[in-house]
Amino acid sequence: MGALMSVAEAAEVLGVVPQRVRERIREGSLAAQRVGSQWVIDAEDVRRLAHRDRPGRPLSTKSAWDLLAVADRGPAAERLTSSSRSRARSRLRALLAEVGRLVDADRDDSLDRAAAVLGRAMGNRAARACYAASPRDLADLRADSRLRLSGVSAPESNIASGDLAEGYASEEDADGLADGYLLEPVARDRANVILHLVSGDISPDLDLVTPEGGHLNPERASAWLALAADLAEHDGARERGEAVRALAVASALLHRSGFLVAPAATLDHLNRFHEATADLGDEEVMRGAWS
Repeated sequence: MGALMSVAEAAEVLGVVPQRVRERIREGSLAAQRVGSQWVIDAEDVRRLAHRDRPGRPLSTKSAWDLLAVADRGPAAERLTSSSRSRARSRLRALLAEVGRLVDADRDDSLDRAAAVLGRAMGNRAARACYAASPRDLADLRADSRLRLSGVSAPESNIASGDLAEGYASEEDADGLADGYLLEPVARDRANVILHLVSGDISPDLDLVTPEGGHLNPERASAWLALAADLAEHDGARERGEAVRALAVASALLHRSGFLVAPAATLDHLNRFHEATADLGDEEVMRGAWS
């Protein structure tokens, strides 16, 4: 072995609690040796593990929804295995820390870089389908109970307008929506309808985004995380800025719930999130989330 780390030091690097490091040692997924009564781990092994799970790498569809589930701490999280919950929590903490590091007021492209990391990490949460629809049908489409409004169509995005419809829907409902509103598949730059389509096994978890026929629940970190991921996939500077702001609100809620107690590095970036996004609007929501 080269340089060695204690269990606590490895936990800080990996963004998990020390108990999870001990579990990995028992499982055999992290090599370690005893020195007296304590476990020690090769620092290079820890760095390789952290690199493998580093934020910005695209998560699988299941992993992306697991991440939303643990942010909510509700029934969806309880359905996960203990190892899946632990892995999702580690990835969520690491993602927030990485985006926090990128929010640097001294760089002109800081928000773009942060949004890009978020968009890459969560890009597989749904399949995106882009359509053109008659502008006269957009209001009815946004009101359709099969569509869970998100992205620029969510009022909480501070961007919502009448010339585009964006939301989540089950893949089983995709054909019905396309046929019912005469949606024509088009390239992204020509679309005025963006559907984030999820498979049937994930459909029950859409409440993590927004309740059926309702609006985003401002007290659910999962909803703000999903909104941030949606907005991060848009090209506009305003949308990407709002993506980071939404992630800041999610971070504040997770801090308030105790989720972000460790590692300390994650907490250090909360103020930077706030300072970098406070001028983007919705100050009442921001103040409430930080109280």
